[in-house]
Amino acid sequence: MRPFVLLAAGLVLIFGIPDVSWIQWPVPVVATPELPSSVVYVYEKDQSAIPVGVTVGLNRINRERGIVASLYEADTTDGTGDVPEQYREALAAATASGLPALVVLSGTTVLSVTPAPEDAEAIVRAVP
Repeated sequence: MRPFVLLAAGLVLIFGIPDVSWIQWPVPVVATPELPSSVVYVYEKDQSAIPVGVTVGLNRINRERGIVASLYEADTTDGTGDVPEQYREALAAATASGLPALVVLSGTTVLSVTPAPEDAEAIVRAVP
């Protein structure tokens, strides 16, 4: 360790303290966009049936994009009578925009809500 310290001190004496003004302090951090982790089509079975294009679009997202895409009927509860945890944010966002709606989530963060998509292309386009 001592030879390294002596070498560093000698280099500073010979060449001086290096100019580090060109370094940007602090280094800027580029925020990455949030990627979707799940897609939920929220509907009310008493109001309308699920369009075939919706099931086709969700199937394509599952297979081609590797994102969990599912259907959720608004009145469905778990054994304790509560909305299942993985659907709470999706249900709240879909209810606010009007049912049926496609909700794109990143974890528990709602990325987008598409009201009443009808065909597979609209479903696939809604997922960034």
